Amino acid sequence: MPLSSSEIPQALGYRFPAEWERQEAVWFAWPTRDDLWEGVLVRVREQLAALYVLAARFQAVRILCPAFVQEELKLLMDGAGDASNVELYDYQVDDVWIRDYGPLFLLNENATETVIADWTFNAWGNKVPLRERNNAANAWIADRLGVRRLKMDSVLEGGAVESNGAGALLTSEAVLLNPNRNGSVTAVEMNRQLADGLATDQVFWLKDGLVGDDTDGHVDNLARFFKTDAILTVAVSEPDNPNASALEENVRRIQGFSTKGGRPYEVVRLPLPDPVKLRGELLPASYMNYLVLNGAVLVPTYNQPEKDTQAIRILSDCFPEREIIGFDCRDILHEGGAIHCMSQHQPAVR
Repeated sequence: MPLSSSEIPQALGYRFPAEWERQEAVWFAWPTRDDLWEGVLVRVREQLAALYVLAARFQAVRILCPAFVQEELKLLMDGAGDASNVELYDYQVDDVWIRDYGPLFLLNENATETVIADWTFNAWGNKVPLRERNNAANAWIADRLGVRRLKMDSVLEGGAVESNGAGALLTSEAVLLNPNRNGSVTAVEMNRQLADGLATDQVFWLKDGLVGDDTDGHVDNLARFFKTDAILTVAVSEPDNPNASALEENVRRIQGFSTKGGRPYEVVRLPLPDPVKLRGELLPASYMNYLVLNGAVLVPTYNQPEKDTQAIRILSDCFPEREIIGFDCRDILHEGGAIHCMSQHQPAVR
């Protein structure tokens, strides 16, 4: 059943802000399941507590964490530093990847109000059975914040879309045109849904994602806007890299994108880390999975000094007014994601 105009964000005058715009908070979700991160879970929990404390240096941090494990988390954060800017919310989720099931916050025209565009989360194309708590998180958060929630009738994950804050969106065919999300939807039909639900007027389609990406190819591992008219794209210089062909096709497409004014986008290439494997399987390691905060950019690193340093330097040039901080994600990557995947930003209102 089509949504009425009173439920469509675009018709109501909202927009999807860019991540570099001023933020009120950043959201995370604490891992309560003991079957995650086999062999490294204790260390990952310590790393996540340190990540929360690090992010809290720059803005409020809000964590979905059920009451029965809050004391454990508080002890870990106390050991990592000052956690006074961290707020805990008594809600238990199925996993940590809040970028995908968490709230996509939209802003009204004069940035005085936010709403949540609540899309359906089907666990990356029905790949895992645990999803009910994740899919219900937006309604719970909206109620706690007193924020209006606009329910969309399609499947969408936050990591599948990237906004420049001015109506343009990056996404990938491998995810949004995959039948495991919304059936046999076409690009034209998906463009219309994105226009209605995220107030976009340009959708730029990349093709395939990284080998080993369980999401099928989220764009936040492939390309990101860093200004309204500039795009960072992952690229490889080694022709024998298993991602080389797909990434070069994505670069070719990006070089053909134009702004609404008809100008080509500035394109900056970000290296891909050397292959990272777990039990012989390639993992989707990417420096593109960084998190922008009010005064910093947190960048995943992989104990590859030359590549890590190169990525941090490039991101320093792209975000010259922010502190660029590397954060070791080798263990976190075992579950398939990094810093951006496990966070969700909440824009500030005036």
